[in-house]
Amino acid sequence: MDKDLERTFLETLSQGLISLPFDLKVLLEAVSDSNLEHGARLIGAAAVIHIINPKDGNVDAPSRHAEDVVLLRLALAKIAAEGGQDAATFRERFAENYAHLDDQLAVFRGALGDIVDWLDNRWGLLLKAVYAKKKISTFVDDEEVGTFLYDEVAKFGTNYPISEKSLAGRMKQAQPIVDHLIRKREQDKKKITSSA
Repeated sequence: MDKDLERTFLETLSQGLISLPFDLKVLLEAVSDSNLEHGARLIGAAAVIHIINPKDGNVDAPSRHAEDVVLLRLALAKIAAEGGQDAATFRERFAENYAHLDDQLAVFRGALGDIVDWLDNRWGLLLKAVYAKKKISTFVDDEEVGTFLYDEVAKFGTNYPISEKSLAGRMKQAQPIVDHLIRKREQDKKKITSSA
């Protein structure tokens, strides 16, 4: 990866890591927005569940949450593309999040290559997830359960280990993050192969 791309990638990822708890609230809005197509709302719920679910506890927080930053942006793009006739209204409502979305995804694709495609091809699996003994569709279809999800996101934000201060000076190299995501992709392939 050339130095300019690496610098842009690390800057973009750092901003995404710092804003992750706030950006999650946009996905929550998609989950509860009855004007959006049901499938787009399911994508929002699946992304939220995946992001707040604890994972890779032994991995450095920036590397651990890098996947979440990319996945959140893929979800926002999918919601805009598949949200139906009111998707444009949703996009306008969260213009700040959508303003640089294409550029951010282009940076991630440039730096991570087919890892982004791997993440974007996992929706079938993510939509089958269960959280707190509830299926993804329950978070969309049951308002009370949707409120529970909102509370879970608030807890995630409270316990989130990354801040601008904690990240300062730590994001110097892209390779450890890329290596972590490659390992995750390889583990994912093994799971799929062994369950087939």
